[in-house]
Order: sequence, then structure tokens, then C-alpha cells
Amino acid sequence: MWAYAICSAIGLIAGGIVAWKLQMPHPPQRVRLPIYVCAFIGAILGAKIPIWLSYGLHGYIVQGKSVMGGILGAFLAINLYKTCSGNAGGFGGRFVIPLAVAVGFGKIGCYLNGCCGGTLFIPVQLVESIFQFSMAIGLYFFYRRTQRPDLLFPVYLFAYLLMRFVIEFWRIEPRVWGNLTVYQWLAVAFIPVCILILWRRTHDNMVTADK
Repeated sequence: MWAYAICSAIGLIAGGIVAWKLQMPHPPQRVRLPIYVCAFIGAILGAKIPIWLSYGLHGYIVQGKSVMGGILGAFLAINLYKTCSGNAGGFGGRFVIPLAVAVGFGKIGCYLNGCCGGTLFIPVQLVESIFQFSMAIGLYFFYRRTQRPDLLFPVYLFAYLLMRFVIEFWRIEPRVWGNLTVYQWLAVAFIPVCILILWRRTHDNMVTADK
């Protein structure tokens, strides 16, 4: 547990430093606090729901949390706020690179702690850690090239869900239906959403450029 706690702390510090160094555009002042509150609540609830669906409520009311569930929970909460308030735009771009850095260190902690594992010969935690660090680097250069922070989160989420769908075949998780895990079914549900968001944002930008 000490290894996990230390790696998680390193991840939070590293993510904070990356966020400070990037100096990416902030959300508008009038929506900043509501966005942060919605993202926090969504992440807290989302981190528990896949655990409950996989293992039931017994013994897991407090214990256990899911990074994937937390990301999807924050994503849903922010988009619900945007729909209800009429505020458009992508608000996750500023946080996605620091998030990938933080999760990358956190997964190293999972490996050292022996949790969130897979089959004996495939250290899935380290595979995901490498993926997270690679995404942080790739998204940084993508942003420098495109200057489109609104595309960063859907690109990250699409790649993350695709990776999780594949890696779940080696993770030790209950198979809930059709020999797939809860996380694979969540990936199946949300990958088309990411594609739609990317299409709409790139299409809207092309239409604006043509005018």
C-alpha cells in the first residue's frame, strides 16, 4: 500500500506541474467553478459504479475504485452540465495531458501493490502505464501542431477505451455478459460517442473555415 500511495502522490504532483507548465486556455470564468464541481462529483460516482456492477455492493461500498469509471463519470457530468446550461465547447483539453501523466504513475503503483492485475505473464498495469505516458507525449505534440484543445479529450478517451477493450482480455475481472467485462461493455458504449464528438468538432471547424 505504501508503494501505491507514493506513486499516486508522485502522479498528482507530476500532473500538477505539467498542468502549470502547459499554460493551456482556461474555461471561461463564469463556468469554471460549475465545471470543476460537476467533474469532481461525476468522477467520484463514476469511479464506484463499474466496481458495483462487476462485484456487487457487498464489501465494495467504500473499497475499490475505477480510473476508467471516474473518467467516464466526469465526462458524463460535464456534458450534462453543458446540455442543461447551454454552454458549448470542450472543457477537458486543459486537464487531459496532466491526467494521463498522473494515471501513468498511478498504474505503476498498482503494479507494485499487486492490484488491478492480469494474467501471470502480462503486467497489464505497466502496459497501461506506458500507454498513458505515450498518450501524454502524443497529445502534447498534437496540441502544438493543431492548437485545438477541444479535440484532446475525445482523442484521449477514444484511444483509452480502445486500449481498455483489448487489455481487458488479459485482466482478471468478472465476465458479466457475452464473456466481456463491464469495462469492455462501457468501451463499446462510449467509443461511438467519442467518434461522434470528434466528427462534429472537426466538421464544425471545417464549416467555419469555409465561411
